[in-house]
Amino acid sequence: MKCLILDDSKAITGLLQLIIMDELGAAEAFVANNVADALVLLENNPASIDVVFCDLNLPDVDGVAFLRMLAERGFQGYIVIVSSVSHRVLKSVEHLVRNHRLKFLGTIIKPISPQSVVQLLQSIGSHGAVKPPAAVKEILTVPELIDALEMGYFECYYQPQVCAMTRNVVGFEALSRLKSPRRNLVFPDDFIALMEQHSLILRLTKDQIITVFKQWQIWHQQGHCYRIAINISALLLNDLELPGFILEQINKYGITPTLVTLEITESCLNEDRIKALEVLSRLSMYGINLSIDDFGTGYSSIERLQSLPFNEVKIDRLFVQNAVASESERPVLDSMIGMANRLGLRVVLEGVETLAHWQMVCHSGCDSFQGYFIAKPMSVDKLEKWLRDWDKMTH
Repeated sequence: MKCLILDDSKAITGLLQLIIMDELGAAEAFVANNVADALVLLENNPASIDVVFCDLNLPDVDGVAFLRMLAERGFQGYIVIVSSVSHRVLKSVEHLVRNHRLKFLGTIIKPISPQSVVQLLQSIGSHGAVKPPAAVKEILTVPELIDALEMGYFECYYQPQVCAMTRNVVGFEALSRLKSPRRNLVFPDDFIALMEQHSLILRLTKDQIITVFKQWQIWHQQGHCYRIAINISALLLNDLELPGFILEQINKYGITPTLVTLEITESCLNEDRIKALEVLSRLSMYGINLSIDDFGTGYSSIERLQSLPFNEVKIDRLFVQNAVASESERPVLDSMIGMANRLGLRVVLEGVETLAHWQMVCHSGCDSFQGYFIAKPMSVDKLEKWLRDWDKMTH
C-alpha cells in the first residue's frame, strides 16, 4: 500500500507517516503540506497511490477544493478525512466525497490516535464490492475483459443475508469476481467502470443472471427457497429489452419472481428517467423485487420512493457503523428504517462487521442484514460448509 498524507502540520504528517510505515508496513507514505505539492506527488505517481489522507483546513487551497481536484483527475484510491472541524461540517464533506464518486474510507478526528488509523486502514476491503488497493498490480485492458467473458473467467460469489428475527439465512447477494489464470482475484472496482465504458456490462450482467439462476435451481432441488439479489448497472436501466430477458430466464429455470431482487444504486436514478421508469415498471409487474442499493448516499426523497416501483431499500454500511460509533448517529439510522417501514418497504442493512454491529441490527427493526461478521462473499464450493456451520451455531 502507498499513501499520500496532506496536512499543513508537520507533527501530524510525521505521526501518520510513522503509523502507516511502522505499524502497517506500507510501502510508501508521501507527505505534502499544501495542495500544490500534493498534486505534484499525484502526477508523479498517477496509478500507485492507494489512500489519500486529507486535512480540510489548509493554506492557500483548502481540502474541500482538493477533493474536487481529485475527482476531476479520476482518482481511484480511497479518501480519509483528517480534521478537527465540527461534526456537521465533517458529515457535509463526507457526502461531498461520495457525490464526487470518490471512495470514502472514513474520518479520523484530531487529535489522532494510532489505533483509529490502524483500524481504518485494516477495514479496506470489508465491503463485498471493494478490494484491497494493492491486490491488482496491472491495469485491466479491454481485450483482457473480452477474453475473460469468452473464457468464462468471471465467477459469482455469494454473501449471505440473515433474517433479523430468526437469524436464519434467507438469501444471498451475488457479486462478480474476475478469476483468470494470470491474476489474483479481481474485484468489481477494477472492472465495472471499464466494462460500462466499452459496452461490455450487458454481457457480464446476462452471464451473471444465468449463473445465479442455475445455482438457485440447484438449491431449489435440494429443498431450499433462498432469495437472490443481483446488482444492475445504471446503464442497463436504458435497455428496454432487459425485462424480457430476465423474465425469459425466470421461466426457463422455474424461479419464483418474488425471490429475485435487483439492486440499483441510488445515484443511478438520475439517469434517463423515462426509460428507467419503463424498465423498472415492467420488472415490478413481473413480480421481481426492486431494491435501492446504498440508500442514503445519493439523491433519494420520499417522492422518488413513491414514484418508482421499489419495494426494498438497502441502507448503506456507513449508517450502521456510525450508529454504533456515535449515539448521536443512531437516530439517523432509526429514522431511515422507520420511514421505509411506514412506506411498506423491506429494509436490508449492510456493513455488519463486528459484534456491536450485530447486536444493534438484530433489534433495529430491519428485515435482514449482511456483512463480514456473518460471512464474506464466497464461492459456491465454500458455501455449503459455511451453511452447515451457521445452522449449528444458530440452532
